[in-house]
Amino acid sequence: MTKKELSDLIREEAKNNSENASQTGQMPTVPINRTRMTKAQLDELITELNQALQQEQKQVNSLQNQVKTLETEIKDERELSRRLQNELKDAEDYQSQLNEQKQLVEKLYTQLQQKEELAVELAEKNELIASLQAKLQEEPKPLVPTAPARQELQVKETALTRQAKELEPFAAPASASKPLTNEDIGWFD
Repeated sequence: MTKKELSDLIREEAKNNSENASQTGQMPTVPINRTRMTKAQLDELITELNQALQQEQKQVNSLQNQVKTLETEIKDERELSRRLQNELKDAEDYQSQLNEQKQLVEKLYTQLQQKEELAVELAEKNELIASLQAKLQEEPKPLVPTAPARQELQVKETALTRQAKELEPFAAPASASKPLTNEDIGWFD
């Protein structure tokens, strides 16, 4: 490796700094000459470079703080998002339960309406029964049939008794305690 002079090293450093500064948008305030620099100029350049370095370090620290702040905010936002998702799930569950309850209420309301209709119908029928009972109490009817009704009843009874007498020989014996035998039935082997 060849030895470089101090001025060459400073020129290379200045050139690198000027390239870096042009990339970041900053230009060094000290003009760099290609000729030899004096010690005062070098001290001034070193001071400016140190100041630029300190500013860059401050900017890096500031950006790091911003990054930490943003990371904390992102963490908080994720936690909030998770909490909101859980709350949304709970709200959906509550909504489904509410819908089930609404359906049950509608069903019960329909049943209530049907029962009210039946109650109105029953009340109307009770009123009709009460009015009919009142009419019956106002007009007492005789329980004993009148003379023509008696004759009809006797005629019917005689016709029935006559029919019963004719069918008497075909009737089963009156005593059911005695079992029927094959001879009684007329069966034979």
